Amino acid sequence: AQYGSDAIAGVINFKLKTDASGWRLRTRLGGYTHGDGEEATLEGGIGLPLGDAGYLNVGVQASDSAPTSRSEPYDIAIAGSGITPLGATASQATVNGVTYYGPDAFTFSYSPSGDIVQALPGSDGIPDDLDTRFADNFQRIGGDRDFESPAQIWGQPDRRQANVVVNAALPLAAFELYGFATYATKDQTGGFFYRRPGVSQLLPVRLADGSIYDPRASLYPSGFTPQFSGDVVDQAILGGVRGERANGFMFDFSAGRGADEIRYRIANTMNPSMGPRTPTRFRPGNLVNSEMAVNADFAWPWETGLPSPVNVAFGMEYRDETYRIEAGDRPSYEVGPFGRPDPFDFEITQAEVDADPDDDVTAIECRIPGFESIGSLCPAGDPINNTLPIGSNGFPGYPPAFSSELHRDSQAVYVDLEGELSLRWLANVAVRYESFSDFGDVGIWKLASRYKATDNVNLRASLGTGFRAPTPGQLATTNVSTRIDPNGFPRAEGVFPSTHPAAALFGGQPLDPERSRSWTLGLATTPFERFTLTADLYRIRLDDRIVLSSQFAVGPEEAADLMRLGVPGANDIAQVRFFTNDVQTETSGVDLVASWAFDSSLGSTTLNAAFNVNRTRILDRGRFVDAEAEHDVEKGVPATRGVITLVHGVGRFDLMLRARYYGEYKNALNASLETVQTFGREVMVDVELTRIWREKFALKAGVQNVFDNYPDRGEFEVCCGRIYRSDSVTPWQGTLVYFQGSWSAN
Repeated sequence: AQYGSDAIAGVINFKLKTDASGWRLRTRLGGYTHGDGEEATLEGGIGLPLGDAGYLNVGVQASDSAPTSRSEPYDIAIAGSGITPLGATASQATVNGVTYYGPDAFTFSYSPSGDIVQALPGSDGIPDDLDTRFADNFQRIGGDRDFESPAQIWGQPDRRQANVVVNAALPLAAFELYGFATYATKDQTGGFFYRRPGVSQLLPVRLADGSIYDPRASLYPSGFTPQFSGDVVDQAILGGVRGERANGFMFDFSAGRGADEIRYRIANTMNPSMGPRTPTRFRPGNLVNSEMAVNADFAWPWETGLPSPVNVAFGMEYRDETYRIEAGDRPSYEVGPFGRPDPFDFEITQAEVDADPDDDVTAIECRIPGFESIGSLCPAGDPINNTLPIGSNGFPGYPPAFSSELHRDSQAVYVDLEGELSLRWLANVAVRYESFSDFGDVGIWKLASRYKATDNVNLRASLGTGFRAPTPGQLATTNVSTRIDPNGFPRAEGVFPSTHPAAALFGGQPLDPERSRSWTLGLATTPFERFTLTADLYRIRLDDRIVLSSQFAVGPEEAADLMRLGVPGANDIAQVRFFTNDVQTETSGVDLVASWAFDSSLGSTTLNAAFNVNRTRILDRGRFVDAEAEHDVEKGVPATRGVITLVHGVGRFDLMLRARYYGEYKNALNASLETVQTFGREVMVDVELTRIWREKFALKAGVQNVFDNYPDRGEFEVCCGRIYRSDSVTPWQGTLVYFQGSWSAN
């Protein structure tokens, strides 16, 4: 209850290093046995004295992880045949002795009986698929990345990261000054869906001089795969003063500020509506979230005649939050001339003739050079009528109309009492009251108790409420991204704030805070020396849970409404989603944790085990969440998980063995629930060997997922070379081998 909106699901306490002397250095190299995903990490730190009793501790880290690919050649399901990539071999580039270089190369499959079947949705039938220029240009569709299936990559992105942490404290006569600062930057790049040469982004158009511009011929002959990047910068600084009076009264005043920024980039793509003027690299915009908090915390030992003083903790907090959307560069959102049909008025239609009977336009007409004709329209299917998508394809930029800033502040007070009612019984009660500038007032509370049944058995229980206010990002974020449908065609999906006109069109309402009610029962015991066991039961009910709505299809009427409301690129949006308080859930489970340490003639051994059973039920859902979403919330993660770790030490060597268990889970293909795949149980084994020299230098060699285990293949993956679900709960990259060295000195 002390922590308010941040603590609806618990609190993580990060402890920063406080060493006033010594240094440390660690390096790690690794990679997957698949032959990719090479990683390197270098980190170090140093502790320095500050004054007579203070410290200054600095830590730095840099890492680089290469991308991975767990893809098959690009393929799609064959309409009406029932054949999916699981029922066929990988797509063939050479069929009946003929080599295909264009999109048709990815759309031939063999049936289980060995017959060749052509996937019509992916075959554009263009004869120049036999042209070797497709082979010469093929590498470009993957953004110059050397993978087995460059058209479509499913795997880990390319990542680079650097972190700096500084922590310091300086004791003075009556109090202590303290503070910390963090800075982190991460650059991550991954591929979007492959755009085949036959899709709408690459349709030809007529330029102002009447000539035909074909982006296939001049820009992306083999189609293209946008490469999406995000530069993330996270920084924070906090300072404070704390101390303790002679009577035990403690105080802590602090102020801190933090900010997170995402700077988007997208390359190897185009703004189709700009025609030949389009760049191939864009900056779609930035998202910036910043927070400022001022805290005053106090604690006082209250003598009441109980076995020990009652600890009275109380405090106040002021928090200010700002979320900002910054517009992208102009080409990323520009509405080029080809965002509408016939931008240069090559064709005079009857509607144009009738629109103004007094002007010089008196008859339908075709003005295309070589096709000039008064009294007849231009040839059917001429490129003048092609309407191309607007904005950097894959992730259109934020236009100035989407640029916005959301601000809110809150004030809170809390009181927490904890004391021993008897020599065996500890009790705790806490309350918190908080006032938000945009959500009004809220109060939460918690009761907790621990009873020492015997010297080796403790019983514990808690009961309380909680809440979580919608994040500024959930309240304000707007983005339109491109997905690929099961037939391999691109579809734009827009996620809008719940109060945006596009969301309101489908029933979106202002968001409310999530509220929770929970209870826990627990047992902690040490039945014999060096063996501990804890067991905890819990249940959490969450009202007004914030989730993304199901997808609402945008038809011609809805598109017209969105255009009327001023939504950029409304003609290209096929689906609309928004955040909604549309679900009431209940999560219950049990956590078991055991630890046993013992010595023998073979050395010292520690055995740790953790096992969890966890189930979530949807008690109620509204019309914005469909049956597929309900099914996947309840059954889309393993109900059981476990980890067993054994560490055995002999002399200067330590051997670690670990087994990770993931239980069964299910995924529904659509809201009809007629097609549901069950993903089986998985066990993954890790091993690590450590050699230590004089407590200062250590070398480690390890293997994660020793037996190269993978989750079940996605039976219903009908597009684009995906083998494993990219949202798989179980790891799906295979075996990782690493080596690590560490040095330290006090």
